[in-house]
Amino acid sequence: MKRILVAVDLSKNTDTVIEQAILLAKPLNAKVWIIHVTPDKLQTYATAQLYTFSGVFTGAAVSDVELARNLCADEYKREHHALLHLSEQVRRAGIEAQANLMKGDPVELILKHAEDMDACMIVMGSHGHSLLRKVLVGSVAEGVLRDSLCNVLIVPAPLD
Repeated sequence: MKRILVAVDLSKNTDTVIEQAILLAKPLNAKVWIIHVTPDKLQTYATAQLYTFSGVFTGAAVSDVELARNLCADEYKREHHALLHLSEQVRRAGIEAQANLMKGDPVELILKHAEDMDACMIVMGSHGHSLLRKVLVGSVAEGVLRDSLCNVLIVPAPLD
């Protein structure tokens, strides 16, 4: 059975990406794997707040750390529910689907997951960011397209 990896960022373009994946998967009788790669939000928050040393040295209250953990847990839960909803949407179209939430570097994990599952294609969206932003922070779609061992379909972001 063919496998299509659909990488979503849960932005406004996600529905369009899922629709394109369904259009591709049906005639191929392919299974769809939907993944969302999220950064380690707690680590990001801790770095921004200098919690790497401890609240005693930085003046941060313990409750701030607990609040950060709770906010991160709530965000991961929201992302997980969104992925489950997307996989259910694909299943309603008559296509076998599975969803995964991953933490880490998006380009690295998308490419590794595609290789591990022997994907015949990666479907993902593009934000259409400015050239300056691409130079400063790079583009996930560009990184996947550059290093992928399988076909990649980039679904453009809708025009506002």
